[in-house]
Amino acid sequence: MIDDICSSCGASIRWARTALDESIPLDVEPVDGGNVEITPDGRALVVQPDQLGLFGTPPRFVSHFATCPHADEHRRRKVTR
Repeated sequence: MIDDICSSCGASIRWARTALDESIPLDVEPVDGGNVEITPDGRALVVQPDQLGLFGTPPRFVSHFATCPHADEHRRRKVTR
């Protein structure tokens, strides 16, 4: 994971890669209510409440999209057909 600063709000963030090899920004500090676990191979896995602890009791993180006050500026626009 790579530490960085959010270009919108200035918060510390940590970049991780998902199983689909996409980037996901995470808040740096783990939280009890987080829904992102880091797998043993270093991938970020978004888990449902009934899946928490799949890899033991690793720290859980929150996507920075959930906490950044400017997240909408960075979201990909959905293509409508």
